[in-house]
Amino acid sequence: MGQCLFFLAIIPALISFWGYIKRQERWSVWMLVLSAFLLRIGVAVMDPFLHDWDERFHALVAKNMMSYPFKPMLRVDPVLPYDYTAWCCNHIWVHKQPLFMWQMALSMKIFGVHEIAVRLPSALLSAAMVWCVYRIALIWTNNFSIAYVAALLNTFAYYQIEMVSGKECLDHNDLIFTAYVTGSIWAFCEYSKQKSFRWAIVTGCLVGGAILVKWLTGLLVFGGWGLWVLLQKEERYIWKNYRDLLVAFACAMAIALPWQLYIMQAFPLESAWEYTYNYKHITEKLGAFSSEDWTFHSMQWPLHYGNLLLPFLGLGLLSLYPLGIVKSKLSIPLLSMAIVVYSFFSFIVQTKMPAFVYIVCPIVLTIIAIGIVQVLDVIAKVSLNKRWMELPVLIVLVLNTFKPWGILEERSASNEDRNVKIANTNIFKNLHQKVPPDYLVFNCKSFEDVDLLFYNRFNAHSWCPSEEQLDSLLAAGYKIAVFQAHKGKKLPDYVSGNPNVLVIMEELE
Repeated sequence: MGQCLFFLAIIPALISFWGYIKRQERWSVWMLVLSAFLLRIGVAVMDPFLHDWDERFHALVAKNMMSYPFKPMLRVDPVLPYDYTAWCCNHIWVHKQPLFMWQMALSMKIFGVHEIAVRLPSALLSAAMVWCVYRIALIWTNNFSIAYVAALLNTFAYYQIEMVSGKECLDHNDLIFTAYVTGSIWAFCEYSKQKSFRWAIVTGCLVGGAILVKWLTGLLVFGGWGLWVLLQKEERYIWKNYRDLLVAFACAMAIALPWQLYIMQAFPLESAWEYTYNYKHITEKLGAFSSEDWTFHSMQWPLHYGNLLLPFLGLGLLSLYPLGIVKSKLSIPLLSMAIVVYSFFSFIVQTKMPAFVYIVCPIVLTIIAIGIVQVLDVIAKVSLNKRWMELPVLIVLVLNTFKPWGILEERSASNEDRNVKIANTNIFKNLHQKVPPDYLVFNCKSFEDVDLLFYNRFNAHSWCPSEEQLDSLLAAGYKIAVFQAHKGKKLPDYVSGNPNVLVIMEELE
């Protein structure tokens, strides 16, 4: 089914291009939105398991939020001591802001507890970004072709598609954060055009949502908004502009601040540690991707956009002045946002993660689209204004940023790591048929206890209990089950020889 949806997405994309040629603006873009959703949900369906690292943790906390929305937990009933500073093995889990997990919880409440429900909010918001990118580019450049190409590139963005599937690091958290930041930039652009109080409120609400997904980088749009006011003589002395900005900020705080106050009161130790840990990302190198190299984020370009689009970024920047786009009142605010984000995370923040700078993708995609449209206009003129001649160029560029061969190869039957993941997940999904739900399950392999906790009602741990732990749990009346040895490691005699321990004969690969 996933592959069918994946290829089905081509149809609305082709219809959209026909609409682009005919200058049918709105419905050609809505066809791109549909195509984007089909692509994302198709890839999401292809992976019948939770991806390693972040997705499994986010999914489990979201599942527990279905019953305890204001008590984020990784382990609902910890029976062994735990370290509240260990985000991977904790009880109370405030490592991330809650909004994206609330969205997952709502989706699972409606559609059931499974991977597709976990990924559905990301698929919807990533598809909605297509429209937002289109409107940002259109309001900024006042050029339909540029706006359409920017939306087209967002539709087929490999990085977004794989974040929806959960495969890319930080997955749903960073994607949904990017969606809310993109939404706030879009709402601000609409405000700059209409000066409507309504759009100020929408901007503030989306900023509040962004903060409640990831944290303070969600305030980005307010910096651009401030520049937009201050750099215009005709706007600088109008009180309404400052009032609307303050109202937007107040809306953002009204959404984001209550949760911060609540967790500081409800979970003081955990929240204090996480706020301190968040700050350490600026001063210390944390995580697997950390690097001292200030070029780290520029080196993520092939992952984010594809190699072929880099020359068009340069051409787009060079075209800002000749096309008069630089004179747009939005140019300095939007370009400043992109420059600030890349500079801040490259030169100041010590911890490096691939998605940190991706939040300005709508601005980057618009600049790339400006460069592409310059080339397309030349092609159209050379071919006597036959705009359909642009199609081969767009197909090549889309395939480069889309990387469909990589997506499908990663999910081929020859991928051994994938096959192992599917096999182990099937064991976890069906374990209730062999083990009663009131058992504590041990020896699930490293971090795969999180998967078992998601798919079943067991209380599970990845390790084998010590002799002291085993004796104390049995004495307390707990029933114990242990997966048989894996990776050639023998179960300890005090486990295998204990008649009160159920050894699960399913072999985890």
